[in-house]
Amino acid sequence: VPAVVVDVMRGGPGLGNIQPSQGDYNQITKSAGHGDFHPIVLAPASVQESIDLTILAFDLAEKYRTLVFVVVDGAIGQMMEPAELPPMRELKKERPDWALTGAVGREKRVISSLFMGASELELMNQELQTKLAYIQSNNEARSEEYLTDDADLILVAFGTAARVAQTAVQHLRREGLKVGLFRPITLWPFPSQRLTQLTHLADTVLVVEMNAGQMVHDVRAAIHDRIPVHFYGRMGGVIPMPDEIEKKV
Repeated sequence: VPAVVVDVMRGGPGLGNIQPSQGDYNQITKSAGHGDFHPIVLAPASVQESIDLTILAFDLAEKYRTLVFVVVDGAIGQMMEPAELPPMRELKKERPDWALTGAVGREKRVISSLFMGASELELMNQELQTKLAYIQSNNEARSEEYLTDDADLILVAFGTAARVAQTAVQHLRREGLKVGLFRPITLWPFPSQRLTQLTHLADTVLVVEMNAGQMVHDVRAAIHDRIPVHFYGRMGGVIPMPDEIEKKV
């Protein structure tokens, strides 16, 4: 059953605070529940992108009949920026074949994941894995690059951390350092292929997150120890500042 969930991440653990964080990365990208599955995860970095990716989330959820997360940190969740709503679209009059619309004039449709037998449940899991592989192979991985063409060091960050990192890149470029930014827009499927291509040209990667180091594991998996991958993070609702990133670089 398709669904869209918006997660505005805040400082934790436990009750925590209302300051921005990116501590939910592992929870959301690795499953968001028990069982062998991944939801599609979209990570906006602005108010405009939050609008655009939420619309995309509904399209992807219906296209693949899956769970789609839109994840932002508390800074973007409370931010005011100029933005435009896209043109309204006509609602589809035809309901899809799987929709539960009432069983008048047709056989009942039952949507259930209750399978008690291991063999039967394994078949359902295999179907899910086939769908996940199709999503990964269907060019649904999205990312954005900033001054990466000649970069010796590439910063990897998403959401507010990416906005801060872009400012750091601008400062470092003025000092003559060849630094670029790679921003994953889909946290799952992670844009591993494009990141791998970029890091064939760079010497070092620095991952910047607002957590103790979660996306960094996906970055390391994409790079396969070809070049060093370093990490800089702040926790508990603290936003890393550009000068901190510059010092780390």
